[in-house]
Amino acid sequence: MPHGLSHFLSSSLLLVTLAVPFLLFPLAAWIVLRLPVGRMRMAAFAVVNLVFALAVCISRGTYGVRLHDVKQYFVFSTAMFAAYVVLVALQYLLLEKKLGSWLPLFFPLLMLAMVKYMPAHWTQGFVPAPFSNKVFGDFLLGLSYMAFRLTYMVHEIRNEIVPLPSFSEYLSFAFFVPTLSIGPINPYSSFHNSLHKPDRTLTPVGRSWARILIGLTKYIFLGNLANQLSYDGLLADGLPHHWIDFPIAVAGYCAYLYLNFSGFCDIAIGVSGLLGIHVQENFDRPFSKRNLQEFWAHWHMTLTNYMRDMVFVPLSKSLVRRFGPASAPHCIALAIAIVFILMGIWHGAGWNFVLYGLWHAVGVATVHYYTLFLKKRLGKARYAKYRENRVIYHIANAVTLAYFALGLILVANSMRGLHMILGSFRPM
Repeated sequence: MPHGLSHFLSSSLLLVTLAVPFLLFPLAAWIVLRLPVGRMRMAAFAVVNLVFALAVCISRGTYGVRLHDVKQYFVFSTAMFAAYVVLVALQYLLLEKKLGSWLPLFFPLLMLAMVKYMPAHWTQGFVPAPFSNKVFGDFLLGLSYMAFRLTYMVHEIRNEIVPLPSFSEYLSFAFFVPTLSIGPINPYSSFHNSLHKPDRTLTPVGRSWARILIGLTKYIFLGNLANQLSYDGLLADGLPHHWIDFPIAVAGYCAYLYLNFSGFCDIAIGVSGLLGIHVQENFDRPFSKRNLQEFWAHWHMTLTNYMRDMVFVPLSKSLVRRFGPASAPHCIALAIAIVFILMGIWHGAGWNFVLYGLWHAVGVATVHYYTLFLKKRLGKARYAKYRENRVIYHIANAVTLAYFALGLILVANSMRGLHMILGSFRPM
């Protein structure tokens, strides 16, 4: 079977395994949210989210498992999900009891680091053999997003942006099904306001249905077409290739990642909108931006906003206080580098992800220094004209897209896979 068709069928079947819980969830949640405002409604909403979150995990996990292993996987994954809930509940206890100033903030990140970077051999003998790595892979999906959502919630509560939620509302937010697996990293303030101060102008029903349709089109059809021209679809066939295939694969994977990721976010935003819950945008025409700073302000926006508020702002301020205002440009560059290295590590374990973070640390820091140089050299008026020049804009935009797309080779492939791909090209 051709690889592209195989990938299309695989992702379509995976979507089908998720479809039942994902389609029934909006109906169940809509019914619950029609109940009178009060503890009963929020408790019922929490139960709906927990039940369907478990259903999504099980339906996703049992996909591809041999039939006689399904029962074993069902039992074990249910136990894993229960442990998941206990850890999330523990974080609420730390927050409610105010046990330490930093512990509630860092507890989700500590759990994420422990699970995400746990050596594979540690799970041997604990996880049933037929799916030892699969179980943890299934539950890792969404753990990063949940950890960031919960830590950002602590940040918002401490800054008195929102009040401490009830336990039911906390569980509803933590396990909110549409954003559970792949984000966006929606802040608690947006979730809270949607429940307590609903504003239908933010979530029109017609637009929500349109977002779902657009997302499905991106995720199922366009994304799979682009994947046929990516590294896996074009180069991973064991055959020699001409070098012209390399830029095609670079562009193909970039298109695939955008269509796949933004498509799923469209679905999540649309389903949430049907319930009247506003979820923040994750993409805003990133491929039209002129440099990496602007690009990252419009690509995976909720992650960028999180890293800005939780890492960059406090770190850069601390460095400026330590080294003085005269060193501010270098302090900002150092903070940029640390943020993007952390973002690289967040994307996955392995040196390829560290290098991916370094790649963007160098790129964004270079833009930072180049902007300072231009402003100083040109002055305010000439710099404004420079920004308005359309030829310069298109050149800058092309360089930005090429730099970003090339960096994705480190995300799409392990170091071993990258070596194999580069070794498949024949001399011209």
